[in-house]
Amino acid sequence: MKPLILSFALTMAVAFGGPFVSDGVAADQTPEQFVETTSNDVLGILRDSALDHEGKIAKLQVLLDQNCDFTTISKLVLAVHYRSFSDAQKTEFVELLHRYLTTTYGKQIDNYANETVSVVGGHPEARGDYTVQTRIKRQAGADLVVDYRLRKVGENWRLIDVIGEGISLISNLRAQF
Repeated sequence: MKPLILSFALTMAVAFGGPFVSDGVAADQTPEQFVETTSNDVLGILRDSALDHEGKIAKLQVLLDQNCDFTTISKLVLAVHYRSFSDAQKTEFVELLHRYLTTTYGKQIDNYANETVSVVGGHPEARGDYTVQTRIKRQAGADLVVDYRLRKVGENWRLIDVIGEGISLISNLRAQF
């Protein structure tokens, strides 16, 4: 499960991935640039020895909130059941899923071991989505292949799924819930 932990942290990057308009990055960047920029930002937080665990979580949380489309993630996780939820239930599910993901993966932030991320490709998907392919290089063990599924929301790319070593975060969550 560690590949998904780093993936989600980086996702949190990606998750914290996205055009950081507040930092001056152009909103019209390519999906590959989005993932590369956000991965570098996440890695910077993970490597920051001045931050304790809670400080890293707090910074990653801000990036996550800015760059993930939790409404779409919730719809994908619930699939056909999403339509049967009331608006209040949908809102509550989005909040609970957000809390679940940040709590579950936040516990693993301290397991970061100097991995690096490189973008190795990308391709368009149905409905205007885009998949960016990356390779996480580890100090020990085999490299990991992680794909990030993005969707454009307004002018900005947002993360909607992470596929680590062929395992989709969305599919995994759907099976659990």
